[in-house]
Amino acid sequence: MRRLLGLICMLAMIISGAGAVLAQTRLTIVGGVVGGAGYMQALGLNQVLLDYLKGVVIPTVQGTPGYVANAKRLYEGLADIGVVVTVDGYEILNRQGEFQEVKHAPLQMYPTLPPLYVHFIVRKNSPIQGFKDLDGKRINLLTRGSLAEKVGRQLLVALRIKPAKIYNYPHGEAASALASGTVDVVVAGGVAPNYAEVSLREPLRVLSLTEEEIALVRERIPLIPIEEVDFSEFYKGAEKAKVLAPWAVMAARHTLDANLVYQITKAVFDHYDEVEKIYKPASGLTPRMVLQTGYPVHPGAARFYREKGVRLPQAMQPPDWLYKKR
Repeated sequence: MRRLLGLICMLAMIISGAGAVLAQTRLTIVGGVVGGAGYMQALGLNQVLLDYLKGVVIPTVQGTPGYVANAKRLYEGLADIGVVVTVDGYEILNRQGEFQEVKHAPLQMYPTLPPLYVHFIVRKNSPIQGFKDLDGKRINLLTRGSLAEKVGRQLLVALRIKPAKIYNYPHGEAASALASGTVDVVVAGGVAPNYAEVSLREPLRVLSLTEEEIALVRERIPLIPIEEVDFSEFYKGAEKAKVLAPWAVMAARHTLDANLVYQITKAVFDHYDEVEKIYKPASGLTPRMVLQTGYPVHPGAARFYREKGVRLPQAMQPPDWLYKKR
């Protein structure tokens, strides 16, 4: 009888354990172009989940053509979490363009640092000193669907620049092309390690917008902020430059369980050093920085910010229609 009871207890434990495994949530995290800032952020989040929510989630990181593609995959329900530029997120929340139907909207868990500096990089010894010198040059805009491709092209149009040829190499190939002289300029939608490695052999320059150019940009693409950044922190030879600086956030689809989003957000802030180990430029995130983005926050993440004493303004609440029963 005692042996039978022991077997029953053991069987119960096995069934209980199997249930725990089955209860784990599989999460697909989209980062963007492999090797880029968003992809590195996704790897950092993935590491936090593997180490600190091991019995809760089973995460998988996927590369995509870029941030625009991340937003679309979240919208279609093909991903659960992803790095999304706020400009793209607002298109979904405002049901603009191709996002007329209510599907899955990306809501913020936390900001990704640094802001996604869309910057044009040349070799230090290049005769190209500014944007006025880009007419007739070979420019790599990164992969189609990336932030660099979208915003970089908008900037070229705003400044009336006519390149000789546009390329769409990913970061690794773009870095090699810049180093070899196959392209004159590369555009990055965030600080990418590939170009930092190139700068160790070949010092780089980041092109800076002039005051006249800034006036044109603010008139023609007003939704994108401009910021002066010290790129010497990232690339050897680079100096301060005024560049486009849209915010990107780590977003969850609005239909993802609020309690799970709370756990993920809390785990990231509790163990943010894990993200910093994987992507050093992301250093320094604090809960209050969420306010700088102005972008709506997922209800699960909002609970975390309330606990930290961060009061979110009404503009950062999800739109009323999003959680209405349909």
